[in-house]
Amino acid sequence: MSSLHLSLSGLDALVRGLAQAPEFTHRELLVTMTEATLLVEREAKENTPRVTGMTAASIASDSFSTPVGVIGTVGSSQPTLTFLELGTRPHMPPVEALEPWVRAVLGVEPKRARSVAYLVARKIARKGTKAQRPLDKAIAATDGQVLRMFEDAAGRVAAHLAGGAA
Repeated sequence: MSSLHLSLSGLDALVRGLAQAPEFTHRELLVTMTEATLLVEREAKENTPRVTGMTAASIASDSFSTPVGVIGTVGSSQPTLTFLELGTRPHMPPVEALEPWVRAVLGVEPKRARSVAYLVARKIARKGTKAQRPLDKAIAATDGQVLRMFEDAAGRVAAHLAGGAA
């Protein structure tokens, strides 16, 4: 599971904002978290290998405010994304599940797809699969932008506390 942890130069403004203007600060943080998770979601979808596109389409983001803070998540309910992110240990996958991949990626004609899929399954049974890390890559590609988003939010909170337009 990948995570993004940031330290902000404007953290003191957010702490003051949560104490002095909690509704405004929570709203700013929620808007920023929503924007940030949507950015990471888009990047993760772009980094996800496609055969049918179902795994990439299953990636979603969510942001919500709780009594202890604002939380953002990017992930998928599909186990295939977990397998892509972490790789797998050696196991014998169902041959029929590999047939669409064999046809799409290897370009094997339909009448030979089952036998080639069996060979691929045997290799996975011996070696497992390599981690491709689409979520990790998405976080690495966007961490600077996400940091700037939260620093900008801290600036808006500081301006609000100072009585400026925010």
